Amino acid sequence: MYRSTNKKKRSGENGGVKGPSSALTQFLKDQGISAQAIKSRWERRKQHEGKSETSEDLETPSVKSEENEVIYIDQEESESTETDQELASTPFDKRMRSMREDSDEEEYEADDFPVNKKVTTEKRVDDEARKAKILQTRRKKRKKAAFILDRRTEKVPTLQDLCISRISENIYKWQKENEEEKGVSFSQIRDVLGGISTDNLKNLAKALSKNRALNDHTLQLFLKTDLTELTFHDCSKLSSEGYRYLAIFSPHLTKLSLQMCGQLNNDSLMYIAEKLSNLTSISLDGPFLINESTWDMFFQKMKGRLKEFHISNTHRFTNQSLMSLLRNCGPELVSLGLATLDSVSQYQLLPQHLCNSEFHTLAIQNPLNEEDVKDETIIKILAKIGSSLRKFELVGCTELTDSMVVDGMAVYLENNNVLEALKLEELTSITTDGLVYLYSKLTMPSLKVCSLKRCTQIEDSALIELLSNPAKNSLEYLNLNSLNKLSKEVFSTMLCPNLRHLDVSFVRAVDDVIAEQVATANPNLRLMEVFGDNLVTGSAKLPHTLTVTGRESDTL
Repeated sequence: MYRSTNKKKRSGENGGVKGPSSALTQFLKDQGISAQAIKSRWERRKQHEGKSETSEDLETPSVKSEENEVIYIDQEESESTETDQELASTPFDKRMRSMREDSDEEEYEADDFPVNKKVTTEKRVDDEARKAKILQTRRKKRKKAAFILDRRTEKVPTLQDLCISRISENIYKWQKENEEEKGVSFSQIRDVLGGISTDNLKNLAKALSKNRALNDHTLQLFLKTDLTELTFHDCSKLSSEGYRYLAIFSPHLTKLSLQMCGQLNNDSLMYIAEKLSNLTSISLDGPFLINESTWDMFFQKMKGRLKEFHISNTHRFTNQSLMSLLRNCGPELVSLGLATLDSVSQYQLLPQHLCNSEFHTLAIQNPLNEEDVKDETIIKILAKIGSSLRKFELVGCTELTDSMVVDGMAVYLENNNVLEALKLEELTSITTDGLVYLYSKLTMPSLKVCSLKRCTQIEDSALIELLSNPAKNSLEYLNLNSLNKLSKEVFSTMLCPNLRHLDVSFVRAVDDVIAEQVATANPNLRLMEVFGDNLVTGSAKLPHTLTVTGRESDTL
């Protein structure tokens, strides 16, 4: 039963509500200092100042406490003893006027003003110099941070890269200066850059995307009729009308990749399907405005010509959308990527429709429910397309076990000599024995990319078997991130003549000695990531051609 905590007041007690008091109020009360007395003294001083502005300092009045003791309060103490009650009862404008009138300037003589002015000027100059130094330091840190995050290995950029970067910066600057003008056109800039190659145009698109400068205006730089491939890494500022312009003025596009395309709507997608008659490959990231019925119409429109389709980060691509894709375009598909699709669960439909003998890329990443991607599903898919795969990615499918590795990959990839990329990431249920068997059965002479990121059960023998495989001669990228069970001895077998990028982050066994050993044994190594490896320090003697990122001893 609820009981009220507000008891009735006894007769004679004050029935008012008393709130909490601040530490300053309690201190003044203990010292016998009354807020009313301070206010009265202040009013008398103001009246006295009005009569004589050139008089000496005001005499400090005395305030009687409850014990009839006299406390003398000087001017400095009076300014620091305003109570909460007085501040709350005094209007803001009146307090500001009193602060200006009751300043400390009256304590200084007139002869001191030139000295104060000189000191103030010198202080201002010192402050500006200090601010300039701080800004310069921040620029250096920002530049170094960008260098690390971009994983650059060339410390001196090429002249071509400098030109692309400067063009991007100038376009962004000019756009910001003229953003209010509706008639801004980039067609003139496009004419000036008319001789730019397709590769440099891709680099320019990447630079503009990095600066978040790609929008409907800067899009005009890429509206060329002879353009066949186009990749935009950040379309967040591109409106639905911009996609229409792209379809109109670049009608010969065959491959289109639009990342972060959140403003791509139903009409724009259908317009792309209608106008780009040569389009065979499309990759979309974040098209969350496209609904289920539009996906169905899009796949019907693209029937017979869509060969590559990759989609990620949308909850409106459903099982019905996947069925429509496979039913209309499945026989022609040679590349398929499904990543972070929260409304897709029927991955068992894939083996029924993926049957093209030239199928080369399959990527399944981060299903909403891990149990939706099972061993039987992957085994059936590999039975159909395993012999022709060049790129195979399974990420975050934690229900997959050694059965998929032994009965699927080891069987149907055995005669595959064209496999270039194999990514098995975050497959926490596969073990060392399964991978040892896999690497002993496959030759993989063309393998360039291999990732075992966060396969936490993997131990030394699996990596030793991989490094004994013919794949070691062609391997260029190796990711061993978070393989905590690896020991120092396994790195002595790492002899990959073409290895350029190695990620050993969060592998606790890696220290300065291991870093030196790996760098010496792999002369073409250009980038090593050691995030979380606290035993790797700046004392390691590494070649100047090797960039190491993630050392705890490094500072920006």
